[in-house]
Amino acid sequence: MKAAIFGNLKLTMESGQPPHFLWAGDGKSYQRSAKGTTITLAQKNGQITASHPEEAGVLLRQKDDLKEITARLSAGDPVIRRAAAKFSGLRLTKNDAWETTVAYLCSQNSNIKRIRANVQGMLGADGRVKPAEELAAASLKRLNLGYREPYIKQTAAMVADGEFDFEGVSKLSCQDGRAELQLLPGVGPKVADCILLYGFGRPEAFPNDVWIGRAMEKWYGTSRPKAVEEFAQKRWGPLAGYAQQYLFMLARDELAGARHKRIWGRIGPDELAGGKLTPPNGPNAAFHQHKG
Repeated sequence: MKAAIFGNLKLTMESGQPPHFLWAGDGKSYQRSAKGTTITLAQKNGQITASHPEEAGVLLRQKDDLKEITARLSAGDPVIRRAAAKFSGLRLTKNDAWETTVAYLCSQNSNIKRIRANVQGMLGADGRVKPAEELAAASLKRLNLGYREPYIKQTAAMVADGEFDFEGVSKLSCQDGRAELQLLPGVGPKVADCILLYGFGRPEAFPNDVWIGRAMEKWYGTSRPKAVEEFAQKRWGPLAGYAQQYLFMLARDELAGARHKRIWGRIGPDELAGGKLTPPNGPNAAFHQHKG
């Protein structure tokens, strides 16, 4: 393997970001089939190595100086300082915008085990989430998506028909991009911010879910969504997304009850077989079945 990136691979890959739904791994190494090859990431002495350095560099935002970022966020902020110490090496990830959109449409009122099964069930033979044209025409009943199914089908149809332009979103400001993404069925403010943060690589985005709400109320004295958004932008600005990721992990660790710590409730790692992230029905099955 070549290339080495500072970071904690397990924390990064199992932190509720898109890789949690798309990659398979055992805490020490993670794999994904894509475009006819298998990409492998592994942890070695505080560094992450990769079989495909270019792809890994994009995924793990290699150009981000994580030590400098956490130092900046921690300055004058004991909460972030505590989170950065507890979750040292946690990186943000940059993923495909379409795959990110599908993943977070599946995530609403769900848990990691179910989200993974849903997302993996929409992978094509190339190991990637099927393109919009295929999902729009496919039957998704077998995935038991419930009310999320029409959101995914309608969104796929809009993208396939050219009614919605992902490339256009990448050219907008974060605020305008957020508004544009909410034109998609089932996309509200939180999902839009997740897509911006993890799919478009906009680290100023600040997804506000139930755990962030609890964290902001307990540690910063603010809870109303608009007030939280304004606070995050004023305090953390272009690094708000990093602050969010660390606060999310800290809230899950310090504000969750025993049961949620065990299974991560509705937004974290659920009962994963042996603590491993494995696709349904074996490590390679999800890459080759459910062709729709």
